[in-house]
Amino acid sequence: MEEFNIKKVAIIGAGLMGFGVGVEFARFGYDVSFYNTSEASSKKAMERAKEALGLMAETQLITANEAEAAYGRLRPVWDLEEAAAGADFVHESALEILEVKQDVFAKLDAICPPPAILATNTSGLNIDDIASATKHPERVVAAHYFQPPHFVPLVEVVGGKNTSPEFVEATAQLLRGLRKKVAVLNFALPGFVGNRIQGVIGREIQSLVDKGVCSPEMIDDIISFGFGRRMNYTGYFKRLDLIGLDFIATQAKERGFKLWGPMAEHVERGELGMKTGKGFYDWSGDSAEKLHYKMNTELIRIMKQDMEDGLI
Repeated sequence: MEEFNIKKVAIIGAGLMGFGVGVEFARFGYDVSFYNTSEASSKKAMERAKEALGLMAETQLITANEAEAAYGRLRPVWDLEEAAAGADFVHESALEILEVKQDVFAKLDAICPPPAILATNTSGLNIDDIASATKHPERVVAAHYFQPPHFVPLVEVVGGKNTSPEFVEATAQLLRGLRKKVAVLNFALPGFVGNRIQGVIGREIQSLVDKGVCSPEMIDDIISFGFGRRMNYTGYFKRLDLIGLDFIATQAKERGFKLWGPMAEHVERGELGMKTGKGFYDWSGDSAEKLHYKMNTELIRIMKQDMEDGLI
């Protein structure tokens, strides 16, 4: 991050989410301050970090030397000014209470002058409401991780109405340097995208259980051993291309459903997915065959592990 010269990172709220975010930055060479409101909780974050880095070394994601070096870049702090002073990127994971976050950002705004980036992990609060506590709302962004943040690649990045696009892009570039899969959203809305999708699924699940269709254990099996497993490799739209958009159109017609506009346009153009080489994605060359091979070999690997563990 040459233009922003990001070297030092401060994690404000190094709890369940924050400590993992800090581990990621430390693993990629950044000096990181872990801030919690007490000495005990900040030291607890260090214990969690050591355990996480140890697991990374045990599973050969990194070497033992790399784990030790990353741990050495972490520093527990229980004074906010000491933690944030000189930080070029601050990531906040405090309580999901607007007044708490506003208090934190007002203090950070005074401690960390521009061009330091102030990022929040919120997904439920309005970014502009948080930024309103600062004199420089243009540098407040959301960088929403998914738990556990040091093992789940996705981060949703989005600015508020007053956020400068420059700071959004700088945040995205920074996180891509940590090998994160960054989704830069066009605009913010409650829950962003990931949590809204999970929310829809959750509401349908609760309805099915309430109706007595199945038990919570069955729901978990259906997700873990069914569509959840294959969607890990295809997502949603690649899966539609794999099935064939013409098949989906036929099913919609038989059930009396109106086909979704963008899908109908693809079907009208004869872009039916993998079978025609184009759908929502371009499947030219052997890209479809590569996806099938990767998905199937991974599904076999996981199935063998499930058999060894007695899960199936």
